[in-house]
Amino acid sequence: MQISSENYINVLTEQIKSLTIENAQLKAHILDLQSKAKEDSDGKTEEGSSQPAE
Repeated sequence: MQISSENYINVLTEQIKSLTIENAQLKAHILDLQSKAKEDSDGKTEEGSSQPAE
């Protein structure tokens, strides 16, 4: 099966769009997890935890 270069470019463009969206979602998820971890860490430090705050 032969695919036209125009169709090939369209397929690649769609894949790039999908990966860009997925990348943004993953970055947002990471930031959310970091924020929650910092909140947890701050909460433990306030309670007098023996672990030093970073």
